[in-house]
Amino acid sequence: MVSNTFVQGRFRIEMPVIMASGSASTVTVWPEGSGDTFMVSDEGVSLFEVMTGAFSEPVFRRVARERCEHYGAVFDGSAMIYLRVSGGRLRGAIIAMANLMKEVVDETIARSVEQKTRQIDLQLWEKLEEAFGGARVERKAHLAGESSAVHEFTALVQAGDGLIAFDTFSAQGNSINSVYVKMSDVGRSDIPIMGIAVTRRLSDIGPKLNLVTSVAKVIEVDVKTKTLQELAFAA
Repeated sequence: MVSNTFVQGRFRIEMPVIMASGSASTVTVWPEGSGDTFMVSDEGVSLFEVMTGAFSEPVFRRVARERCEHYGAVFDGSAMIYLRVSGGRLRGAIIAMANLMKEVVDETIARSVEQKTRQIDLQLWEKLEEAFGGARVERKAHLAGESSAVHEFTALVQAGDGLIAFDTFSAQGNSINSVYVKMSDVGRSDIPIMGIAVTRRLSDIGPKLNLVTSVAKVIEVDVKTKTLQELAFAA
């Protein structure tokens, strides 16, 4: 379904391309000069989607430049993406802009999450090595679960006769689902393993936090070293 409105000399066309927020992409079109050419723009909607989700604006700018080059579009370096086309190319340009907007937003989110994950992983490794000594901490460890699937965890710590599997996660749905699957699978294995899921702020996770706590202990990454040692003792 496509719908459009006319506001202050510009057409705003709602396209059936769903953005990360769940809303349809809105492409803005207006004529230039005598109407032989048209501007087709996201009018800052892509950046708004990114900022609403608290993702990285610098990453957005890098992605926007890259994807615009692929589409033959222009990024103004700040907020707006646009195409300048003739009337005969207008329909195709509107479709292209809607797809470009989605690609820019989705790629920005993916890179932002990856960037945050790297940062929280480094922070966790430093904490664990301070608490247990580097020799007892294995970074990017792999464990097989009851299903025989092999999962990668952020860190594995030897604690007495058992193991503690640490895995970092964010508020993103895919991240929550991933940590749930991994923790529930290794939790059912024959090896005594304590699962501890680590996030930046518990308050960011929302209602799905209950899903993670059903299969693992959940802590914030800036937890005190003493607390980590107490968790290991409890294991």
